[in-house]
Amino acid sequence: MLSMRAHTPRWRRWMPLVIAWAILLAVETLGQIALKMAGARVGAFELDGPSIHAALSTPWLWVGLACYLGQFAVWMAILERSSLSAAFPTSAIAFVAIMFASWAVFGEPMGWQKIAGSVIIVAGILLLGGDAQNNPPMPPSHDAEGSPP
Repeated sequence: MLSMRAHTPRWRRWMPLVIAWAILLAVETLGQIALKMAGARVGAFELDGPSIHAALSTPWLWVGLACYLGQFAVWMAILERSSLSAAFPTSAIAFVAIMFASWAVFGEPMGWQKIAGSVIIVAGILLLGGDAQNNPPMPPSHDAEGSPP
């Protein structure tokens, strides 16, 4: 008897992972843009009451923090379906997305060096092979006290 995996088209197995990566990239980029906006709105930050109050009253800070929480949730979903050795290097694509978002939103300069660096990052991700493993190795499970079964 053939497994269900043999009958599932390859694109259907990969689609949830591709969607998770797209969400992670969007949430991570939005989070960094939001934190930059919060910093710009707060100005010089001192570790004192007025600065903390100013930061906490900035909606962009809360958007950035919510994005961190969203990143965590999506990252856990990605790691369920991927090996860490493939997923972590692939996450470097966020550097490229954030750089382009900074250019688009804040007008930060985008010279040939940044573009060349982006090409090198993407080439490195491709050379590492993305997520070539279908079944990532699972760490040994432990009970609540940390003892192996």
